[in-house]
Amino acid sequence: MASRVRWIAAACVAVAAVIIYRFDPSLHGFYPRCVFHALTGLECPGCGGTRALHQLLHGRFVEAYRLNPMLFLMAPFVAAGSLTDAQWIRHRWVGWAAAILLIAWGVFRNTPLCAYR
Repeated sequence: MASRVRWIAAACVAVAAVIIYRFDPSLHGFYPRCVFHALTGLECPGCGGTRALHQLLHGRFVEAYRLNPMLFLMAPFVAAGSLTDAQWIRHRWVGWAAAILLIAWGVFRNTPLCAYR
């Protein structure tokens, strides 16, 4: 059963990657909008993530990093948690550290000190 779930999840990720690769989020309006940004005018920790993934899939690493550096910081942890059977990724402190990091990034990216806006 777990193997089947992993195959279904991998297929969904592959389909999403093809869609994001093929349709530039900057040009196509069918991608979901950020509710936080729409309500507050501020950028959430994930704002720019879909556009960054599009750039990353096209090999434009600098542009992807410019759109959302957090994508590069979180990707190894997401990969470790989903592709391996790493036990450390399931510890409570990892979740708390990720939450604190995302909140800090969300606050920092909306200050004048942040170059990634």
